[in-house]
Amino acid sequence: MKISRWIVGLLVIFLLAGCVSQNKYDMLEKEKSDLSSKFTTATADLNIAKKKSDEQAKELAELNQLRTENEQLKEKLDLYRKQANPGVDTSQYNTTVEEEYINNLIQVYEFKAKYFDSLLDGKVPGVTFKIKNKGNKTLSEIEVTVYFKDANGNNIAEESYLPVNDMDFDYKELKPNYTFQLDSDHFYTSKTVPKEWKAGNAEIKVTQIKFKD
Repeated sequence: MKISRWIVGLLVIFLLAGCVSQNKYDMLEKEKSDLSSKFTTATADLNIAKKKSDEQAKELAELNQLRTENEQLKEKLDLYRKQANPGVDTSQYNTTVEEEYINNLIQVYEFKAKYFDSLLDGKVPGVTFKIKNKGNKTLSEIEVTVYFKDANGNNIAEESYLPVNDMDFDYKELKPNYTFQLDSDHFYTSKTVPKEWKAGNAEIKVTQIKFKD
């Protein structure tokens, strides 16, 4: 009888030990699952952070490249001014790179302002012109403004045009040494010009440009 009780006692101890071991095993498995989930989340967050960091590094490199190109362009423009205007103190210039490019490296020529024949409206005021990019930068946009004048030379109307822009079919950009021109039978109209305007009395200026990225 004593032996039987002793055997039963051992069985109870083993059963209890098995239960404790199973509970501990289950806890360890849960901790392992939690850690695995946290590791997966941390890895995803790290990949996102790395992607953002790479993008920021790329943007910084592009900005540094653009800054370098602008500095080089300033140096070339300064040299151009000195050659074109010897004896002039170029340090007094207080203009942007775009303004310098417009003033020195964009040529507008064959400008005509007159009344053109329109199939729909008859005689209408309009303009034609050509633009040459004499610099070494590709331009993604060029805006020109035409000022229509009275007999005394006073401005009485103006119109702005975008001969080069990313929405244009033929001239989305103007590369170095390239020229913009309209087809022979095309012209830009200006409906704001009053009837008092005398044909030919107008002035054209490049008022804005954008460098291609």
